[in-house]
Amino acid sequence: MNTHWYKGLFCALPLLLPGLATTAFAADQVIIVKSSDNSYFNHSIETLINHVDEAVRFKTLMAKDLPQSFENGDNNRIFVTLGAPAAEAVGRMDSGLDSFGAYLTYEQFDRLQHRNRSVVLLDQPLHRYLAFCKLILGIESVGIIDEREIELNRPETEVLNKLDLVLNQYRIDPLNKLLPVLRNLLRQNDALLMLPRQSIYNRDSLKGVLLTSYRNRKPAISYSPAHVKSGALASIYSSPTDIGRHLAQLINRKLKNPASRVPAYQYARFYTIATNRRVARALGIDLPAEGELRSAIDGLEP
Repeated sequence: MNTHWYKGLFCALPLLLPGLATTAFAADQVIIVKSSDNSYFNHSIETLINHVDEAVRFKTLMAKDLPQSFENGDNNRIFVTLGAPAAEAVGRMDSGLDSFGAYLTYEQFDRLQHRNRSVVLLDQPLHRYLAFCKLILGIESVGIIDEREIELNRPETEVLNKLDLVLNQYRIDPLNKLLPVLRNLLRQNDALLMLPRQSIYNRDSLKGVLLTSYRNRKPAISYSPAHVKSGALASIYSSPTDIGRHLAQLINRKLKNPASRVPAYQYARFYTIATNRRVARALGIDLPAEGELRSAIDGLEP
């Protein structure tokens, strides 16, 4: 996959000004709003349309072209937003609109949640990350770095107990710089699990994180396939196809039962695996077959 995958997902994009015209889309049941015109969004849209009943009518807009409001009767339309600026643009409209968002991390959702009806996160659920680490490496302990402590829920605790895996958490703040915290983590754990945190893993820090992990001969497991190409051992993530399939399921359910309620956010339902066999050879790691790995991970899903 292109090395720029996820490159733009954590950028601080400026808010787009809504259009001034008021437009009605009387013939369209699903209105897709894109933050920009890129191959990832377009691939998800193609997959989405292919997995929804062919009788459903779609219209695709750029966020910058979205009107400020819609005429009466348009509130029964379903909106799909791709990326943060699109979520912002729809969020500035009538809050009663049915809206599904995608291409947002939990960090971004946490800032925008009052602007969206329901979001499919780019993040995998933590229990899936943990299962992936254990099943691909056979390790006893893994460490994560965050700005706050994560309170584990029941599925996460059950996965740790079933797999006999220890999760250690490390805090980063203005007094605890990233690389010293990382070195401490690598001394005390068998691997680093990188969670989707733009404030921690970004263009300025990524090279140092991956080099430090490699020099300590401790694998880094990431959320991004671009990181795998840069030196992480493996990643588990949702591809544009995975995202399109998940959105299609939500829309099909909503069209079948308009009164159905959906949570404010959902973790990615479908996932893809990427590995770096060069790094695996250098670290003396035998990677399991992907089919076996998937079956084991899916067997641990709650």
